[in-house]
Amino acid sequence: MSTHYFTSPYLLSVLLVLSSACASTWKSKAAVDPRLVARAMNDPVDLPTQRVNPASLPVIKPPVSIRPCCAFGMDLTAKLGEVPVPGYKNGNVLSADEVGPHTYDSGLTGVAENNGLVYTCRGGFIDTAHIRDNGDRTLYLAMEIARQLPGGFTINMPEEAVVRRVIVKPLPPAVLARYGRWVAATTLAQWVNYQFSIWHEIATWYGWQSIKGFSERLSAFSLEDMYSNVLGERLAAGIVLNHETDSNEAYNRAMDAWIRESLRRLSVVSKVDARRAMQSVDGLWWDSKQRIPDNKLVLRRQLSIASPQQPWLVTDAATKGPVRDELKQMCAKAPPPLPLSIPEQLGDQKIEELVRIEFEFSSWLPEGFPITAQKGTIFTQAEFPAIIKDIRAKGEKDLGPGFDQLRPLRDEGKPVAFAD
Repeated sequence: MSTHYFTSPYLLSVLLVLSSACASTWKSKAAVDPRLVARAMNDPVDLPTQRVNPASLPVIKPPVSIRPCCAFGMDLTAKLGEVPVPGYKNGNVLSADEVGPHTYDSGLTGVAENNGLVYTCRGGFIDTAHIRDNGDRTLYLAMEIARQLPGGFTINMPEEAVVRRVIVKPLPPAVLARYGRWVAATTLAQWVNYQFSIWHEIATWYGWQSIKGFSERLSAFSLEDMYSNVLGERLAAGIVLNHETDSNEAYNRAMDAWIRESLRRLSVVSKVDARRAMQSVDGLWWDSKQRIPDNKLVLRRQLSIASPQQPWLVTDAATKGPVRDELKQMCAKAPPPLPLSIPEQLGDQKIEELVRIEFEFSSWLPEGFPITAQKGTIFTQAEFPAIIKDIRAKGEKDLGPGFDQLRPLRDEGKPVAFAD
């Protein structure tokens, strides 16, 4: 038999085409999490809901500590009464590489976390301690809510100036069926955490001290706080939805990675540039002549609690001249600013119709509070706008009109001698 036709170039090319058509090049059997695909398609779904046993979810202790950081400013000095503290100087401004590893609820023991302020072109100054505090609390709330859905229940939180309770109404079956346990839990947890983050700023404004003897009023509603709070809760929600919470260690390492990536996406700048940014608003947002705990160390406060949270950028403060030009050049290649929103609805259902947060006065009874502070008096997050109004009025007397607004930096017509 002749085999000449097997060497025909034409026939060989045909065989190659046919064999290529039959090749199993894109038939990988690697598993894909259907929730990730659904999320990418913006199709709310939580397919494994029926396979999740709520009783099997990890039980974690609520965070009780508050990380002692950070007053706004750099190279901060301190005093006891009117006496300067010798040798104390807190650089405060960091590069992203200097931020240390996360530890759940580390509080005063979290020295290795090395918290401080970083500057980002898209999110302004970020307080890494606030990221962590709000991330930890959101994790705890998400786990508690996921375990107890869909029935009504109450979560008793550790005291923070007052007794705190989260009262969750029964979730409508249709809402849970459409969004699933994890999406529902993380959405509610973010909203609840945000209310608690507002309360922390309110309490410290009216004199509550997480560490007895150390006034925190100088950092109440500091201009970077609320944005950092929302960033922390959104990172924690993402970690929970991505199921990186099988253990304490898994969560801690996930938070490390998510913080790094979030700062990268926000276009974090070098430490030298961050210090340049901080010095550019000395005398406008903070006063380097003041010492901790002077209330006038931080001159600007961010009182807006509405969604989305807008970042305060130093380029919005410097309106003219070489200062603005230098700062704009620093962030010339960065994407636009990134507002961060707070969940207010779960589908068509308003979260405030599903959740009520109660605050009850106990041992701490502040003077000058807009709600009569008597033991047993209960108020809710619905009173926050009226309380903020009172803070604004008091702040204008103490810090001056417009203390909660961006004001143009004085244009001196010459470059500022920035510190390295």
